[in-house]
Amino acid sequence: MTRRYRIVLVVAAAAVALAAWWFAVELGAPGSSAAPPPAPDRAVATAPALSTATAATHAAPQVPALPFGEPARGEVAIAGRVLELPLQRPVGGVEVVLRGAAGDTAATTQRDGTYRVRVTAGSYRVFVRDDAVLSIGRRDAARLPGLPAADTAGVPDQAVMTSVEASHDVEGVDLIVVRGAVLSGRVVDVFGHPIGGALVAATNNLMRPALGTDVAESSDTGKFELRLAPGTFELAASHPRFAGVAGEGHRRYSVAPGDHIDAIVVLVRGCVVNGRVVGRGGEPAGDGALEKQWGQGDLEFAPTGQIAADGTFHWATTDEVEVTLRAWPWRSPPSPPRRFRCRDGARFDDVVFQLPERRPDLEGVLVDKAGQPVAFGYLDLRPLDPDGIGQQERADAAGRWQVYSMPRGRYRVLAHADGRGVVDTTVVSPRDGIRLELGGTGRLEGTAPRLASGSFEIALERCGDGAATIALPQSPRLVTVAGGRFTLDGVPACDLTFSALWRGRAVSQHAVIPAGGAARIDLALGEPRAKTVRGVVRDAAGQPVGGAVVTVVRSDEDGAPAATVADAAGGFAIKAFSGANLRASAAGKLGFATVGGANIDTEQLDIALDDGDGDKR
Repeated sequence: MTRRYRIVLVVAAAAVALAAWWFAVELGAPGSSAAPPPAPDRAVATAPALSTATAATHAAPQVPALPFGEPARGEVAIAGRVLELPLQRPVGGVEVVLRGAAGDTAATTQRDGTYRVRVTAGSYRVFVRDDAVLSIGRRDAARLPGLPAADTAGVPDQAVMTSVEASHDVEGVDLIVVRGAVLSGRVVDVFGHPIGGALVAATNNLMRPALGTDVAESSDTGKFELRLAPGTFELAASHPRFAGVAGEGHRRYSVAPGDHIDAIVVLVRGCVVNGRVVGRGGEPAGDGALEKQWGQGDLEFAPTGQIAADGTFHWATTDEVEVTLRAWPWRSPPSPPRRFRCRDGARFDDVVFQLPERRPDLEGVLVDKAGQPVAFGYLDLRPLDPDGIGQQERADAAGRWQVYSMPRGRYRVLAHADGRGVVDTTVVSPRDGIRLELGGTGRLEGTAPRLASGSFEIALERCGDGAATIALPQSPRLVTVAGGRFTLDGVPACDLTFSALWRGRAVSQHAVIPAGGAARIDLALGEPRAKTVRGVVRDAAGQPVGGAVVTVVRSDEDGAPAATVADAAGGFAIKAFSGANLRASAAGKLGFATVGGANIDTEQLDIALDDGDGDKR
């Protein structure tokens, strides 16, 4: 099948498809059947539950006026609120942190969840720091399988934090948090003896805490504690002397907001293979994939672990099985395979995989639109002919790349670099001297009339569609809205799919971004604006229809939807809200119209009846 990434593309596509769903199901957002989280253990100002049809008419807590105080030269002011999903309750007494090149700048929220902070103009990552609630973000699909490195335990993950370009004063910057769950316990062996220095990690959860609290190292007494986003996950653990966690029942957990769960993690001896990878001259050859054979042929291998930068590797299994492994670092040919008979307690130490001397089948350089090399960029190669195989590769510090063991034929090559764009081209193997040039970036601009002013997050998801999909790294960006308008620069020039997120509500969007140009979109974010809709009901010939019944058929309010009857001239007036659907009916004929998103009190909207039996919606 494919080399190096048999599963990566499926995981990436699933992450994109499930992101918005997670907010609804795991957190019990409006429309789901999940129970609301327990009441917070601190004093907060809890807003009443408002329908989206009427919320715009209720006064929200006042955001601190900007600017506040006398700003120093080069400083900007940022203000907003911290809100807890799913009920969007304001959270007081938590730290809002902006992390920049000079360190952290923090402010504590007021009782109504508002905060204000002044920072030097520049680029920041923003998150909330607290013992009970968490800032979270969508994790990227891993290029190669394996647990995180030990030095990542409890280390903040900037990749899932929202990035902020603080170039001017901004208000309405709302930050979303969730009430976390705590999973604590001990790591022991099968005799109950504590194991210190074990790496414990919650995996398979779509979202991860910004502060990296889903990875921990056990103490000398075996104790550990994880703070997690709500959801379902597997508990994995590793230690040089053990193969992994015993039994399925000891690994899978599901946690809800506010849960505190105790767990005993039992590590078993299993089978462990330790060793190193070297080049033809015996020099260390690291950074890449350790692969396991899943079929019979030389091409039927898939990643099962990682090779460290110094060429060492550690692989383990709790299964009793014969397994064939090989090493395949980036920009290298694969090593000859070796077979191991695994059983409980088996140890294979000082295993050496030596790489052969071989010419690459494809080689070239990855550059940006200005011709500058792109260091350490990833490439994905997808076969266009029946005998081809899929591969992934990585450029070196000078942008050079080589691909080995590629059958002859045509391949689609895809690559991306943050802030430099994407490339999608076709090459024929074998070939050298290939120049892959990224397509540059453009601007995304548009309107969010419901917001008027404030902010939302954008998470880029993918370029292209179908076989040409390029999954983009997750790095949410804060977009400010002023006067209902927004702009976002540095977006890859491509057929782009992205998510816009406002207070936990995700809207999937699509736009074609031209290189050096701008694409314009309208976003239905923010609370729907209550408005009066006036218009005329007409038949298919354009003649007024008196006595037609006009109904707001999509309403988020409880109770019966609003309705009115058109006068003799077909005229009507009805209370509705932006984005609502109106239906008119008369003499068995139906007509539909959608209320616009413009930030106005009164909207003119005529409804035309169809010429048939109507769509009985």
